[in-house]
Amino acid sequence: MSFPRRKLIVIGLGYVGLPTAVVFASKGFSVVGVDVDVGKVEAVNSGRCYIREPGLDVLLRDVVSRGLLRATTDVVEAVRESDAVIVAVPTPVRDGVTDLSYLRAALEGVRRGLHRGLLVVIESTVPPSTTAGFARSLLEESGYRVEEDFFLAYVPERIAPGRAVEELLNVPRVVGGVGLKSTEKAVELYSKVNPKLLPTDATTAEFVKLIENTYRDLNIAFANLLALLAEKLRIDVYEAIKLANTHPRVNIHWPGAGVGGPCLTKDPYMLISIDSGFWGSELIRLARRINEYMPRHTVEIIVRALRDAGIDIKGAKVAVLGAAYKGGVDDTRESPAKYIVKELLEKGARVTVFDLYTSETFDAERASSIEEAVRDTDVIVIVTDHPEFKNLDLDAIAKLVKHRIIVDGRRVIEPYQAVKHGFTYYGIGYGRAFKL
Repeated sequence: MSFPRRKLIVIGLGYVGLPTAVVFASKGFSVVGVDVDVGKVEAVNSGRCYIREPGLDVLLRDVVSRGLLRATTDVVEAVRESDAVIVAVPTPVRDGVTDLSYLRAALEGVRRGLHRGLLVVIESTVPPSTTAGFARSLLEESGYRVEEDFFLAYVPERIAPGRAVEELLNVPRVVGGVGLKSTEKAVELYSKVNPKLLPTDATTAEFVKLIENTYRDLNIAFANLLALLAEKLRIDVYEAIKLANTHPRVNIHWPGAGVGGPCLTKDPYMLISIDSGFWGSELIRLARRINEYMPRHTVEIIVRALRDAGIDIKGAKVAVLGAAYKGGVDDTRESPAKYIVKELLEKGARVTVFDLYTSETFDAERASSIEEAVRDTDVIVIVTDHPEFKNLDLDAIAKLVKHRIIVDGRRVIEPYQAVKHGFTYYGIGYGRAFKL
């Protein structure tokens, strides 16, 4: 067995790193989580889960209580005592350029604690050739050599917020080493938690990660383009897509108020950075432009809905339902709600935000309940498809609002249901104001 002590460290205790550390610990590994955020370190050591993720809180308390997981800010000492290191730090894109400063800092810490036989795995999303180039060169400054003294691999995370534990255990993982020995070592490590492993080389694995998210972004952009065209035709794009998807070779995603989260908003830019001068990369840039436009388009619909009712946006009371970027999670990174709330505030609207999963409001007022959010409002705007919003008591809400207007950015409410309760319904890809 290549991991005799079964000692592992995970650098970066965010939405990827924390579930990864907990799952490995639950399989019997002695795990040390490392983060520069002292608050996260203290939370882990006290068994407190700061990420809303089904089942993670219970697992976290269990592995901490059994001494299988602890956290520290001292990366060097942790590396010296470990068999393997997983790096899961942020790699944001700024103005189309990937910022590898967090990765560099993490790898510099690993280099200082590097020892013979260590396996280093990068899970952070990076441009292709980063592991075999940038990371390898930095780590080999230690005097140790990859494939001879230590091993280096890239294993892209495949975690959807809200399903992290389940997917870490069951979703196939691509495993790519910088050499055959590194691939074998990484496969051996990850096989302890997930039997569905797909070995390849590191650069291919990096490329695969970007392909997956760029494909999704392109598909959503196509759906959003269809939504904009459907509005011109005054038809319902959801009905059209449902019908198109009955074709056995068609699978169009759903349109919406915008694309958020840490992956789809940046990974396409990493992909086209391979050859940004190639004219074909405009396909990916155009998809990003469409998806980045949708929050602004949502605001345009809100303004039109109010105008149709004879209400000026300046001074209008708007209830925004949802701050998270997707339903069922507390993650607000790159959420379309941020842009929508900001624009509404700049236009002079009085905005109240309600989200069951997060307290974030993007500088708007925060409501503690649906009733508080919608009371005396001129328009209700649904930005996030939280499951709870699909069961809104429209009859009760109708009695609280000032004007019965709904702008639905996620098709959370069926138009006929809204109309049945006296609301005028506007939606993304819904080509007309629907009312009795």
